[in-house]
Amino acid sequence: MEDRIQYQTALYQWILLVMQAGIAVAVERDIAEAVRNRSRNYSHSTAALAKDDPNIQSIIGEISSLAYTARALARGVAEALQRASETGVAGRDSPEDREANMMAEIRSEQAQVIISELVPRSATLLFDALGASATSISRDLDRHWRNSRTVASHNPVAFKQRAIGDWVLNGTPPTTDWQVGTPKCEPSAT
Repeated sequence: MEDRIQYQTALYQWILLVMQAGIAVAVERDIAEAVRNRSRNYSHSTAALAKDDPNIQSIIGEISSLAYTARALARGVAEALQRASETGVAGRDSPEDREANMMAEIRSEQAQVIISELVPRSATLLFDALGASATSISRDLDRHWRNSRTVASHNPVAFKQRAIGDWVLNGTPPTTDWQVGTPKCEPSAT
């Protein structure tokens, strides 16, 4: 473990967050193109074209807002990682170094908790805007939801939420050594 940078797990998580933000951007791009090019609409719509329907515009607005939020959260984690890298001079272990590394981990965990909900939601809203035609195999739009859920499943959000809560309530620094295997704690007796 000595050859690891202190913010390594936050850096790995950031890569997954950037992937999620990219999926959100792709959802926004693909739904906007599909709605813009849609020539038919529902009989109970308020406009002849889907792109002019306020209900569809509202859904697209939410998808765009979710994509913006995912990008902003990923950018915020990048800034925390930058601060950690600037303090991470070899051999230094000052309180500022430890704080910057801890905040990189906390910010990556906070972003994961939110992005893991936002991006699959945006991919689901895509179907609300297009209806059944969004399920067309040739469009392959379901890939956005599937890809987002796969990335979100990489690290269980419940553990990240708990670590954030323990930090907020008790000041307990988050672990920076996430791995699959034997837990560091003893299982409770039942």
